[in-house]
Amino acid sequence: MEQKRLFLLDAYALIFRAYYALLRNPRFTSTGINTSAIFGFVNTLQELLKHQSPSHIAVCFDPGGKTFRHEAYAQYKANRSATPEGILVAVPYIKEILKAYNIKVLQVDGYEADDVIGSMTKLAYAHGFDTYMVTGDKDLGQLVNDRTRIFHPGKNEVLGVKEIDELYGLQSPVQVIDLLGLMGDTADNIPGCPGVGPKTAEKLIQQYGSIENLLEHTGELKGSLKKKIEDNREQIVFSKFLATIKTDVPLDWDEEALRRVPVDYVALRKVFAELEFKTLTTRIIDHGEANAGLDGVPLPAAPAGSQPSLFGSEAPAPVEATPAATIKSHEHDYRLIADLDEARAYVAGLMQGQGDIGLHIVAQGQEAMRAHILGFALCGERYHAAYLPLDDFGWMIDVVRPLLAGSRRLVSNDVKRDMVMLHAHGVAWSAPYYDTGVAHYLLQPERNHDTASIAATLVGYAAMSPDDYLGPKGRGQKQLSQLKPEKLSQVACELADLCLWLPPVLDRQLDHEGMTHLLTDIEQPLVEVLASMEMTGARVDVKALADYSVKLTAQVERLEQECYDLAGEHFNTASPSQVGVILFDKLHLDDKAKKTKSGQYSTTEEILVRLRDRHPLVSKILELRGIRKLLSTYVNALPELINPRTGRIHTTYNQTVTATGRLSSTNPNLQNIPVRTDEGKEIRKAFIPSDGNVFFSADYSQIELRLVADFSHDATMLDAFKHGQDIHAITASKIYHEPLESVTPEQRRKAKTANFGILYGISAFGLAQRLDIPRSEAKELIDGYYATFPQVRAYIDRTVAQAKEKGYVTTLYGRRRMLPDINSRNAVVRQFSERNAVNAPIQGTAADVIKIAMVAIYRRFKLEGLKSKMILQVHDELNFDVVPGELETVQRIVVDEMENAYHGDVRLTASHGVAGNWLDAH
Repeated sequence: MEQKRLFLLDAYALIFRAYYALLRNPRFTSTGINTSAIFGFVNTLQELLKHQSPSHIAVCFDPGGKTFRHEAYAQYKANRSATPEGILVAVPYIKEILKAYNIKVLQVDGYEADDVIGSMTKLAYAHGFDTYMVTGDKDLGQLVNDRTRIFHPGKNEVLGVKEIDELYGLQSPVQVIDLLGLMGDTADNIPGCPGVGPKTAEKLIQQYGSIENLLEHTGELKGSLKKKIEDNREQIVFSKFLATIKTDVPLDWDEEALRRVPVDYVALRKVFAELEFKTLTTRIIDHGEANAGLDGVPLPAAPAGSQPSLFGSEAPAPVEATPAATIKSHEHDYRLIADLDEARAYVAGLMQGQGDIGLHIVAQGQEAMRAHILGFALCGERYHAAYLPLDDFGWMIDVVRPLLAGSRRLVSNDVKRDMVMLHAHGVAWSAPYYDTGVAHYLLQPERNHDTASIAATLVGYAAMSPDDYLGPKGRGQKQLSQLKPEKLSQVACELADLCLWLPPVLDRQLDHEGMTHLLTDIEQPLVEVLASMEMTGARVDVKALADYSVKLTAQVERLEQECYDLAGEHFNTASPSQVGVILFDKLHLDDKAKKTKSGQYSTTEEILVRLRDRHPLVSKILELRGIRKLLSTYVNALPELINPRTGRIHTTYNQTVTATGRLSSTNPNLQNIPVRTDEGKEIRKAFIPSDGNVFFSADYSQIELRLVADFSHDATMLDAFKHGQDIHAITASKIYHEPLESVTPEQRRKAKTANFGILYGISAFGLAQRLDIPRSEAKELIDGYYATFPQVRAYIDRTVAQAKEKGYVTTLYGRRRMLPDINSRNAVVRQFSERNAVNAPIQGTAADVIKIAMVAIYRRFKLEGLKSKMILQVHDELNFDVVPGELETVQRIVVDEMENAYHGDVRLTASHGVAGNWLDAH
C-alpha cells in the first residue's frame, strides 16, 4: 500500500530565509537580478525532494492583498518593514519554477499561507495522509497532531506532538494558540496582554489550560498580574482570534493534483538560463535528462543503501544522485608524499615545468600570524596533484621553499594569508602569484570568494564540502589537524587543482567586463603590500592602556551611580530589558515603545538617541554604553591581541569584503576606532612606533569632496579647491548669504555636515536629526546647498539616471557596484539604491586611489632600500613606523605618491605629521 506523505511548504518563510541567508553575499545575474531568494528556495526544494521523496507536495503562498485578519484589525503586521525588492522580484520566478516542477501552488484570497496549510492538514488527515509542514515558523505548532508535524529544513529537525509540548511546556500543541494570544506576537503585531511575557504566559497556560479558563479564574490571581489580565480581557480574547490558524479555508481536495510527478526539464532549463543558474542546471537538469529524458518518465527507484530519511526507515529513500561535476567525475591522481626525498624530486619536477602551479596551504587557526601549517598541496597539471604534509620538525617547509622563491607563477585562493603564514614559519614568498579570491571579488564583490564557491559559480564544479570531511558545524566538528593525512590529501589536492583551473575563466570574465587593469595594476600588487603590513604589525603601549582602563572603569562606576540617582533606584544599566523597564514602565518616556519577540522593550541606540531630550537618564545610558564598548572592544582587548612572539598587534586586512572596494580590518577593527571623542583619541595615543623610531601619519584632505568637484565640474567647488580655500566655510557663506569672514563656527559645522551628508543622500529628516535642528531648517540647508552647487545636483541626477538604465555604477577605474533595486517600485528600497548610486563611484574611486598610492609607496620603499615600514591603513589615512634617519625620504615619497595617485582637474593633497604616537602624528 502506498505511503501517503504530503509536504506543505510555507513559501514566504522559506523565501525570506533564503534571502537573508545570502544577504551579506547576494547572488546577481549579469543583468542585475537579485537571485538569492530564488537560488536558496530551489536548493531547499531540491534537498527536500532528494532526501525525503514526498509522495505528494504543494507550496502555499500568502495572497497579494489583505486578509480577514487585516479587516478585523487594521494594525495587523503593521510594524513589519517593507518587503525587500529581492524577494518581490523572486516570487514570480519561483512560481514559474514550481510550474516547471509540476508542483501545485496553493493561494487563496483573504487567507494567509498558514491558514491554507492549516486547512490542507485537516483535509489530508481525513484522507489518511501523514503531513509535514515545511517551515521555520513554530506558530504552526498549533496544528501538530499524531499525523501532522513541522519539518524545519534549516535545522533538519522534525517537531511532533512531544517536541511542541516540550518546547513550550504545554499539555497539547493546540495550546500554542492560547500562548500566543496571551503573550502576543511582535512579528505579526498581535497585542496580547501588555506586561505578560513568554515565561508568565507559559506558566498561566500550564496552570489554567486555556485563555477562556484563565479568564474565568482571574480571582485566583494576585497583584499587578490580576489587574493586567482583567483590564485587557477583551484584547486577550481578540489576540487569540488573530493567532488562531484557520482550518476551514474553502479548498477542494484533489489528491492527484498534489501527487509528485516528473519535472518539465525544458521549461526548467529556460528559467534557469534566464537566472544564470549554471550549477543548478548541471546538477538538476542535466542529471535529470540523463535519467528521465526531456519528455519525463516516472522517477527511478531509489538505489539500495540510500541515505535514510529523517522520518524513519519506512520512508521512501532519496531518488537523486550526486551532482555531475565532482571529484569523482574525472580520473585524477591525488597523491600523498610524506617522504622528504620523494617530495624534493616532485618539487624539482615542478620547478622545471612551465605555466602556473596551483597551491593550497592547509593550516589550523584563523589568525595568519599564529596559524600552524599542516601541509602543502601542489598541482602543476589538471587532475594531477600532491599533498606534502609537515612532520613534527617542519622539514617539508624547506622542500617547498625553492618553489616559493622560483619563477613559476603560484595560484592560490588567499595569497596574503599564505604569505603571512609562511613568514611566521620563516619562509619568504617572492615568486609571482595570482589570487583567485581577489579576482573573483572584482567580478562579484558581494559573493563568497573561497575556492569551492568560485568553482561552483563559474565552472559548475561541486568541491568537497567541509561538512563532508569535518562534520556539521558546532562543538562536535573536527579540526583539520584531526583528519588522517590520506583524507586531508584528497581535500587539499582538489583545492589546489581548482586553483590551477580557475585563472583562465576569471581572466576571460574580467576582460569582458573591462576590469583586467583593476586586477593587474591595483588589487594583485596590493596583496603583497597588505601582507607586509600584517607581518610588520603595530606596537601598542600596554601600560598606557592599563592605566586608561582603570580610568574608564572608574568613569563607568560614576556614571552608573548617576543613573541610579536619576532613576530613583538601582538597576542593571548593562541590561537592555531592565533599562527598558526603567525608561518605559517607570518614566513613561514613550507610550508606543516597541517590544522584542521575547517581550522585552527594545532599547537600541537609535531609539535612545531619539529619546535623548526627554530625560537626562537617556544620555547617561548612551554615554555608559559608549565607554563600555570602548573598554571591551579596544582598551581591554588590544593587549590580548598582542602576538607573544613579536610583541606587536597584527591586524588582518580584508581585501575582499566591502562592496565599495574599501579595505576593512579585523582583530582589531581599526576603521571603527572613534576619532572625534576624547575617549577614542586615547586609543590612538596607545599606538606607538618601534623603539628609537617615530610615528609618521599622512591622510588625504577631503578626498571625496575633491572627487565630487572633479566629477561634477562645479565651478564654485573647483575654484575653492584650486585656491586652497576652506570649502566648508565657502559652503556656509553661500548658503547663509554671509561674507566669508562673517561665517560663524556653528554655520561652518552645519555646512560641513551638509557637504558630506548630501554625498550620502541624506534627507532633510536625517540632516535635522544629525544637526539637531528643525526639519524646515534642514530642508532650507539642502536647498541652499544645491543652489550653491548646481553642477553637483546635476551630477547626482545624472548618476542616478545612468544607474537606472544600466543597473550598476562604476568608479573612475571601472570597479562596478551592482544596484538591482534601483528601479524598485518600493520607494524606500529604491531610495536606498539611489543613495548607493551616488556614493559608490565617489567612495569606490577614493578607495582605488589610496590603494594605488599604497602600491606605489611600497615599491618606492623597496627600490630605495628603506627600513621604515607602512603599518596601518584607516579610511583615507596611511601610517608608518619610521627610522629617524629616513624621515625626510619617507615624507617625500609618501606625499609625492599620495598626491600623484590621481590626476584630474582637482589636485589631491595629503596632510602629514610626525610624533611619538598615532594621535599626535595625525
